[in-house]
Amino acid sequence: MKTKKTGKTMRVAGLLLALVLVTSCFVGGTFAKYVTSGHGNDSARAAMFGVTVTATGSDGVFAKEYTSDTADYTGKTVVAKANTNYKVVAPGTKSSDTAPLAVTLKGTPEVAVKVTYEAGVVTLANWKDKDGNFYCPLIFKITNGTNTTTVSTANEGINSAETFQNAIKTAIEKVSATYAPNTDLATATDHGLKVTWEWPFETGDTDEEKAANNIKDTYLGDTAAKGGTGVPSVTLGVTATVTQID
Repeated sequence: MKTKKTGKTMRVAGLLLALVLVTSCFVGGTFAKYVTSGHGNDSARAAMFGVTVTATGSDGVFAKEYTSDTADYTGKTVVAKANTNYKVVAPGTKSSDTAPLAVTLKGTPEVAVKVTYEAGVVTLANWKDKDGNFYCPLIFKITNGTNTTTVSTANEGINSAETFQNAIKTAIEKVSATYAPNTDLATATDHGLKVTWEWPFETGDTDEEKAANNIKDTYLGDTAAKGGTGVPSVTLGVTATVTQID
């Protein structure tokens, strides 16, 4: 009888052991998981910009004196009065071919850029004849590469200082260019803005027109001699901006 009891006990123990093993497998299967890890690393520096913008001709687009080399006369033809800080313009004068108003760019940015221009200051003050009508004989040329826009009172619709100024501004601000990364801006030519001017010695298509315009030119000179706030004057300024393209 003792032997049978012992066998029964052993069978129960074996059954419990089997249940424990089954449970262990079940629990282990539920909470086991795949685990892995990795590490990545990278670095970068700021892309180079390094663009410089330099105005050229700012000291020479208008001048204190002008010279001529013709069959009639060789030497200085117009000289500003001594001890004055003002530059002058007069019939027969023009900007120097070697010193136009221009902007020079340098640099090789590692980003795409756009070059634009703004005519910050363009003023034609007191250009009037003796009757108070607008009269400005100046001719401006805005050159971009091989393209030149001429702006003067000969243009349709330019009949006031405001329309003249706006026409100059519009011609300047039409100039723009875009460049791919790593473009040497010093050698790029699409943005080559240059502004020049001229006051022809005589204007008009007929003798009558020339005579009338000579009188108007003389009136401008006489007005300048009087001094004060009514002196005819011209101011021209250009700003170049280089902007990264997003």
